[in-house]
Amino acid sequence: MPETGTVARGHDRLSFATTERRPHARHQPRASDRSSLMVRIQRRPKGTPTRRVRTDSAHAAWQALRADIKGKQGESIVRETLASCGLPTLHDVHLPSMTGPGFTQIDHLVLLPDAVMVIETKHYSGRLSGHPADRWWRQRVGTEKDGRLVLSPVHQNMGHCAAVRAVVAPIALDFQVVSRVVLTGSAETDPMLAECVLNPEILAGEIRAATHRAPHASRTRIWDHIMVTQRKRPVASV
Repeated sequence: MPETGTVARGHDRLSFATTERRPHARHQPRASDRSSLMVRIQRRPKGTPTRRVRTDSAHAAWQALRADIKGKQGESIVRETLASCGLPTLHDVHLPSMTGPGFTQIDHLVLLPDAVMVIETKHYSGRLSGHPADRWWRQRVGTEKDGRLVLSPVHQNMGHCAAVRAVVAPIALDFQVVSRVVLTGSAETDPMLAECVLNPEILAGEIRAATHRAPHASRTRIWDHIMVTQRKRPVASV
């Protein structure tokens, strides 16, 4: 029960009530609650790596995913560049392969007045070395000494051009098929390789300059044939 009292202040009497203070009751968790709140801490055995080491299959899957993400990023940059040029374009084209069974995937096709431009896009970092005629180039990132071998995009696009040429030739043998490799990342190239790769800005300038050439008589027919052929691609391509 609360106790009451009075305090005299001048002619007034002020009544007040005091309450009995009780200590704050803490919530005491049950044994089952305490066990659920415990964090198990395990000591790392001496000499083991500080980070979990991926298996070979997991590392390969991670590398493939990372390459796919970078590839899509580069293709998106080139897609925007081509859209600003105002010429007919196709992206992610699948045509029958001339170098093996199945279909081959082409990043971009551009219809010029007298040619089809076949574009292979790469989003690399580091430094690229090699020769334009080599099947493999070497990529070094940061302070890497040996780096890794990467398939030459020039060599890769040769197969793409062969697939396009097989579609174009039955209509017009004199309609050109030209190959271009575009680098969208931060990679630096050796002088020899610099001659066979472009950046998006140079690519756009070349395409705009080509628009002034006289159009080929079979230009529209060839483009229609490419679109019909690439629509027949299967769900999975190589």
